[in-house]
Amino acid sequence: MEVKRPLNVEVRKIPDSIVNVRKRKALIGANVIAMILIAIAIFVFISYINDRHYFRFDFTASGKYTLSGKTKKIVKGLDQPVFVTTLLQHNPDYRFYGQILDILEEYKYLSGKIKVTHLNPFTDQTKITELSEQLKVDLEQLQLNSVVFVSGDKSKHVLLTEVIEREFPFKFKGEEVFTSAILNVTQEKQTTIYYTKGHGERNFEDFERPGLGGLASAIKRANYKVLPLELLKKKQVPEDCDILFIAGPTKSFSTEETNYIRNYLGTTAKLVDEKGELKDGKLLVMLEPALGSNTTSGLKALLGEYGIMVRDDTVVYNKVNLPLFGMQTVSEIYVSDDNYPDHEITKDMRSLTTLFFGSCVVSAAPLTDSMAFSAKVLAQAPDSSWGETEIGVQKKPKYNQDVDVAAPITLAVASELRETEKSANPLAPPHATKLFEKIGEKGPRVVVFGDVDFAANAFENNPGNRDLVLNSISWLARKEKELGISAKAPDVRRSMIKPAQMTFIFWSSIAGLPFIGILVGGIVWWKRRR
Repeated sequence: MEVKRPLNVEVRKIPDSIVNVRKRKALIGANVIAMILIAIAIFVFISYINDRHYFRFDFTASGKYTLSGKTKKIVKGLDQPVFVTTLLQHNPDYRFYGQILDILEEYKYLSGKIKVTHLNPFTDQTKITELSEQLKVDLEQLQLNSVVFVSGDKSKHVLLTEVIEREFPFKFKGEEVFTSAILNVTQEKQTTIYYTKGHGERNFEDFERPGLGGLASAIKRANYKVLPLELLKKKQVPEDCDILFIAGPTKSFSTEETNYIRNYLGTTAKLVDEKGELKDGKLLVMLEPALGSNTTSGLKALLGEYGIMVRDDTVVYNKVNLPLFGMQTVSEIYVSDDNYPDHEITKDMRSLTTLFFGSCVVSAAPLTDSMAFSAKVLAQAPDSSWGETEIGVQKKPKYNQDVDVAAPITLAVASELRETEKSANPLAPPHATKLFEKIGEKGPRVVVFGDVDFAANAFENNPGNRDLVLNSISWLARKEKELGISAKAPDVRRSMIKPAQMTFIFWSSIAGLPFIGILVGGIVWWKRRR
């Protein structure tokens, strides 16, 4: 029988020093893990705060990434979400590709109501199909290289060609177009502008130099509906007319037609309609001097009822000192800086120059207590200008103190109902006085320019020309916050180097840098030689 012997197992005690080392390592490891977790938590928390509260700064000299104050007011005032989808072919080499994406990010930064999604037309076909179903349009209607704005059941497609001016230097007008698209899909009613026909007016569908096709396109982009009107056929100004536009008539309006306009606007004799409401007609007039085949407009008496005096028998000339030619008399009138009196229309235009060409004199009548309408000057000609009355008599225009119109010369005037109690017309119905409390919201408004050429295609590239017209339309429509937005020129930076600076650059780079290398090498060689 085999007897099993107990095993002798020797148990050795682990030294305390080793236990302490292991505890210390475990403690250090746990501490490191805790520190890492804390660091990650801090990073996530800071990122979260940064994502919710951050600021963007535009350090470019031209303010390339800065939206205008008008756009900021519109976007911040949105009360419904606007979904923006880009269908742009990825092309970083295209000049305005990045600028389009950047400006949409600025819109998104301004308001949480703006949602921006970028889709690739070639790789995101599923999402594009969903977009077409949402808009209830065929896929073919979702054009390549476009930006789609959607709000509720309204949508607006903006093509890439619309955000760039076609003429050199190809200014970027994305802000104007995108802001217009946002207004288009968020406003309940589209403002309607009727332009008169039948008196030799400028054509709103003409894109040649004298036409107003470019202006009409800009007005439509600003979310206005533009329609023609022949007063003699219609026998009235349509009820849905928000603004009546008369652009450079060369033939006279008849008494019957001016009465239609009076009835639409509301005059001092009749400020309220059949319902007892204050009339709210708006009129924009661009005149031309009565030269050659042009006759007087027939609007002088009508406009005088609103405190606007018209001299269509004059042409405004200006004396300027031209290089190589000396002092010359020209019909081009440049308006800028202090030549824009204080008004809602021109308050942001002092840094812009507006060019008038062959204007007649339009001025504001002195205000009296019995006047219901107050006319204010929008643009004045330089002090060296005058109104020439002897047109066609002299070969060279020359100021004649006895017959010509002396400075200051007014080129544009705006008129509206006065806000004081004295503006109540004694000819109006007794209850009309109470209606003057609504002048800030309703009431006739009139804007008159002594020129139409400044709004034509030939002069639209001047910095302030189109802005002045769009601002006037916005003021007439009581949309002061939606004033015109200028296109931004390319951010081209040039450095001017003087001859002395060029010499310094040459010697410092061509001769100086090699000399420094030779000098350092010589010093090292000399030290080692010893």
